Amino acid sequence: MKRKLLTIFLSFVLMLGVLPMTALASDDPFALEAPTDLTAQLKQDLNGLPYFELRVTIPESVKALNAKILENSEYFEGKMCAEIELTFEYKYGAYDWNEGPSQYWNTSAYVADFLEDGYFEYYPLDSSTNFEDVDIKSETYFFRVRFETMWGYVDDWMDKEIYSGYSNIVQIGNPAYWSTASTWATPELQKAADTGLIPDILKGADMTKPITREEFAELSVLLYEQVTKQASVPVFPNPFVDTTNPQILKAYQLGITSGTSATTFAPKTLINREQCAAMLFRAIKAIEPNDSYSIEGVKDFPDQAQISGWAVEATKYMYKIGVISGDSGGNFMPKATTTAQEAAGYGMATREQAIVLSLRTYEKLGK
Repeated sequence: MKRKLLTIFLSFVLMLGVLPMTALASDDPFALEAPTDLTAQLKQDLNGLPYFELRVTIPESVKALNAKILENSEYFEGKMCAEIELTFEYKYGAYDWNEGPSQYWNTSAYVADFLEDGYFEYYPLDSSTNFEDVDIKSETYFFRVRFETMWGYVDDWMDKEIYSGYSNIVQIGNPAYWSTASTWATPELQKAADTGLIPDILKGADMTKPITREEFAELSVLLYEQVTKQASVPVFPNPFVDTTNPQILKAYQLGITSGTSATTFAPKTLINREQCAAMLFRAIKAIEPNDSYSIEGVKDFPDQAQISGWAVEATKYMYKIGVISGDSGGNFMPKATTTAQEAAGYGMATREQAIVLSLRTYEKLGK
């Protein structure tokens, strides 16, 4: 028995030797769970300045703890605690974390403020006006975030720090926008990338491939948010059993898309040209619901008989405003109507076509 106790004691001592000292000697009143699901998206503000929109999930434990501290900074007996902050860190080029030039020195936000805004805006330096500054279009940026706060004993300084672990690291940069694209589409794809109209789901993708319902839903939601400068919200509860993608649920809430049934969305199903036109048309109506969408006087396409009745208004309106056009013969090619056409991919919308149409829609709306 003595030998067994000695073995347990020695094992405990060895375990203590490998633990961080902060876990042993600290009198911290609490620990902080790490933030999760960090995402980054390159956008432009109303003045045309580029910035990264950073979003992250804050654990419920941190929300509850911060609320208690805001209500009573001496919630923990004998100790005073400051409200919890998010500290965002960036890295690019040969610089280490938070060492490269930045538009603003402060890269932190109070948790309460972040929860109200929903995101953090990080402004990098851009070489558009200063030659010596960093050109964000040629850089790849990395971001991470953690929580931090200060505490101290009552009637003493708050000089003790508490940090959480880091979130996941996200990478964003021009080299990752696409892997393959057609020559004709490349200039407009680049413009769409610079404007912030390429959703994360399509970054690094082969743009010549057909686009899925899920991908187009994300593209449409991003178009809506970039034009309106408003964040959309997902429908709740989720009506679908085959997806939990919040972007799809946002598109459904906005009326941009619907399910393939009352309970299914079929996210991986490919879409054709008339479906693409209809979803973009509904996105425009969500953006500007009070505009006139008359198609009076718009001539029929040569293959008008092949366009589904539900898609007539959308295809004609998108043609009217110059977003879509037909082939050399004026045909719209809405969908495949024969087995041979299906095998050849006739009428299917590709990723690059969809992005180009989204960009043209953005430009037609005068943004």
